[in-house]
Amino acid sequence: MLIYHPTHDAYHCVFRMLVISEAIPELEVDKARILDFYLLFPSAISTMRLPSNLRGVRKIADAIANPYHDPLNINTTFRELRNIQDAALKCIAASGLIDVDRFSEGYVTRTVESIPIDLQEKIDAFVSERGKVADIILGKISKIELRGANGLKQRSSLMEYRYDVT
Repeated sequence: MLIYHPTHDAYHCVFRMLVISEAIPELEVDKARILDFYLLFPSAISTMRLPSNLRGVRKIADAIANPYHDPLNINTTFRELRNIQDAALKCIAASGLIDVDRFSEGYVTRTVESIPIDLQEKIDAFVSERGKVADIILGKISKIELRGANGLKQRSSLMEYRYDVT
C-alpha cells in the first residue's frame, strides 16, 4: 500500500515556498528552508527551544503530533529536504516570482510579479486550513532572527549556527 506524503514532492515544495514568500516578502534562504520544514512537520515545533513569549505554542504542536506522519529523525529529514527545497526556490526564481539576484545572494525576495488568481486562492486556502499553525510559523516563528545565539538556527537545532557572522 502506498501512502502519499508531501515530503519528497517537489511541486508541493514549490507551493509551500510560494506560501512562505507571499507571507514574508523578504527572508534568508536558510530561514525559508526552516519555515518550510515546519509547515511540512508542524509537530516538530515542540522540539524547538522557543522564546518565552511563544511557550504556549508547544501545547499546540504537541496536539498535532502524529507518529505515522512525523519524521523519525528531524535532522536527517531536514538535510534530505535540502535538494528539493533548493530546486523549488530555483524554479520560483526562474518564473520571476522571486528576485534572481537576491536569491544568488542568499535571500528570498518576492517580486511584483502577480501570482495567478487560482493559485493565490489555493495559497489562501492552505493558510486558512492550517489556521493557528500557519499563524505560528509564518507570523511568530518567522520573526525570530536566523543567526547567532538564540537565533532560529540554534533554537531549531536544524542548522549549524556557531560560525555565523552576526
